[in-house]
Amino acid sequence: MKTRKRPLAALLAAVTSLSLAGCGKGGPANQTGSGDFQKNLHQTDEMTLVETDAGYYFAYGWLYYLDKVSGKVTLVCGKPDCDHTDENVCNGIINGYLITGGEKLYFVTNRYLNGAPNKLVHSINLDATDRKTIQQLKCDEFSSSASSSDRGIYHRGYIYYVSDDILYRVKLGGEKDSAEEIWRPENAGSTQANGGLVEFNPNAIRYTLWADGDTLYFMANVQAEGGTYKDVLFQCDLNDMSVRQVWAVPGADEVGEWETTGVKVSQWYVTNGYIYFYLAGNGLWRTELSGGKTERLADTGDKIPYGSAVYSDEYVYILNDVPGFGGDLSTPGSPFHYDGDTVFVYRPDGTFIKEISLKKLVDELGANLEMAVLMCDSTDLYFLVTTTVYSTQFGMPVGNTGSVILCRANVKTGEVTQIFNLR
Repeated sequence: MKTRKRPLAALLAAVTSLSLAGCGKGGPANQTGSGDFQKNLHQTDEMTLVETDAGYYFAYGWLYYLDKVSGKVTLVCGKPDCDHTDENVCNGIINGYLITGGEKLYFVTNRYLNGAPNKLVHSINLDATDRKTIQQLKCDEFSSSASSSDRGIYHRGYIYYVSDDILYRVKLGGEKDSAEEIWRPENAGSTQANGGLVEFNPNAIRYTLWADGDTLYFMANVQAEGGTYKDVLFQCDLNDMSVRQVWAVPGADEVGEWETTGVKVSQWYVTNGYIYFYLAGNGLWRTELSGGKTERLADTGDKIPYGSAVYSDEYVYILNDVPGFGGDLSTPGSPFHYDGDTVFVYRPDGTFIKEISLKKLVDELGANLEMAVLMCDSTDLYFLVTTTVYSTQFGMPVGNTGSVILCRANVKTGEVTQIFNLR
């Protein structure tokens, strides 16, 4: 059995001993769009990204800038003599997640203050200088709920976040007590079992937040009739703040079997009133959220028996990686994936575009690779490859993270590039 450290956890654990070179100034000041939620950047637990006109800022223990054209990655610190090891000195150490950017970047950290968890919002210049704490988010300071660390999002001037299963919104830079409560499980009425209350899976992330235009969405793994758990999508109209359930992960009787049949959707993407979703080992689907019509867009089961996917408005990339040892799939969480040697590219409507081979990359990096697709845009897929170095403890092989490498695959040329070694 493979024993692994998750890349981010391993990276943060190494913050006091890792030495990196170079301090960059970052990219241009203008953020793309109009402050709308950047949907294609919100599909990974590995890192958070913010798009600018010419590139991406991303947080992976440290703050980095990725130029879209050159592919050059710079650790953004602003101190020419910094060795990037001490968070009290280095501007580039971001132990939190990015939410938005413009003339400044904004990020959220979870910190203990006076023995209780708190969520703090910080601003920082694009060269990582002038870091400030600009607000404290209202939260249950005594909660031990896993939802206290769920990731919030930014959309049209507001931060949306969760604390103790309560969904809040507050203006960026707003006062702590100005946060509005949008929804809590007791508000679900009779839409769920157990006396009308939504019973969240106690071992799963409570909410995955999403926004599209004037609508906020949140996905939760909740208890259905019969005591089983399944992914359920809720919709909040940001004009009148009304909330309703609009979708639930389909059963095998509706769509057939897939990797986590009836429990969790493999990947999903909401746009223009539809939820597009990938079921690993099954296919690409979509459901019209207003009418409930579900249709298969592409059958991928024979070609891709397993896989991980990411969406953009233009493409869907599916990596044929293989599930690892994730335990009982009827209980929460999803198994990690490893290896994989081919990326399959589709249009969101199910049209197959091409295959991109990763075999050369795999040959260069060797065996025991864990891969994680991060995001895609109109030209490229970005993904992480984590190599595993084995040692022997008590006569047993134990795997530890070796390198974490950011890679890119171009949809037009099929070229696959190792961009930057993050560790």
